[in-house]
Amino acid sequence: MSDERFIDSPPDGADGWREVWQSDRRYRDRGGLRGALSAFVRKLIRPELDRQRDFNLVLLDLVRDLRGELDALRADLKADIATVQDDVRRADEALAADLARIRELIPIAARRNDALIAALDQKIETVAVRVRDVTNPIVAATPSTTSSDFLYRRLEDGMRGSEAEVREAIRPYVDQARGHEPLLDVGCGRGELLEAARDAGISARGFDTNERSVADLRARGLDAIVAGVPECFDGIVDGTIGSIAAMHVVEHLPVELLFAFFAQAARVLAPGGLLMIETPNAESLAVTGSTFWRDPTHLAPRHPAALTLLAREHGFSVEELRAVHPFPEGNRLAVSDDDSPSLRRVVDALNERLFGGQDVRLIFRR
Repeated sequence: MSDERFIDSPPDGADGWREVWQSDRRYRDRGGLRGALSAFVRKLIRPELDRQRDFNLVLLDLVRDLRGELDALRADLKADIATVQDDVRRADEALAADLARIRELIPIAARRNDALIAALDQKIETVAVRVRDVTNPIVAATPSTTSSDFLYRRLEDGMRGSEAEVREAIRPYVDQARGHEPLLDVGCGRGELLEAARDAGISARGFDTNERSVADLRARGLDAIVAGVPECFDGIVDGTIGSIAAMHVVEHLPVELLFAFFAQAARVLAPGGLLMIETPNAESLAVTGSTFWRDPTHLAPRHPAALTLLAREHGFSVEELRAVHPFPEGNRLAVSDDDSPSLRRVVDALNERLFGGQDVRLIFRR
């Protein structure tokens, strides 16, 4: 049976040593003379052993307290590190959110800045046009028609967009006219197409019923004549024209003049010649229900199906037919990722019908 006053091996750790010293346990005597001598010596130095035991116990208590303080310090450090890491994570998340918002705001600010500059450019252009309208000499008109021409020029400036925007929009027609010369610009208006053709080295002539527009174009060195449909085709030899452009013209023509326009275009265009038409998109409900009627001189939207039929009846083939100049994205009905696929399909179909391209481009080949 074991005796708890003795130990056979050194204890494990400070707590083990404290228990040994506090309970005054010792190694087991080996017996014999050596054991008796050991017991005798311990009796002689007993007071010193007691003091050593008390010192050892105090020292072990100090070590235990120090370990406790170190454990507490370690826990505090871990908590502080965790707090710092959490603060850094929150700061990173906040910074990422701020950066995301800034990225969203940059294009909005850029668009607003572009819109402001475009509006300023348009006002400057309008003032310049008004000055030219007053100072340019009369080409061929009565005072009454000149007065109405002044008014339409103001409508055109207010609704057509800046000349820079229109020049960008007519670039595809300039590209088409290369190799199909000369170019006739029917309803040349402010002359953006004529200027672009001149810059591209394309021979071009313009016609318009607005005397002030023609006077302005002539003053700028462009070839323009006061004439409408079908008089603008008078004197042109059959099959001698490379291309004809009618930018936002057909919606102003009564039906009989629309028919005459196609007939005369078919007559004067050379084989392979191009008839290029741009008109408000009759298939877009936002156009036919609203924006089309901003111009009081518009008679009716001309549906691309009707224009295509008229072209085929006069011997043209369809080269290109598509909607252009989309509405700003903010006009469209919004959907979210949480919406069902069937709902998204319905919304996409509505957007296409309501907010299809603002205009339609039709290019026919003779």
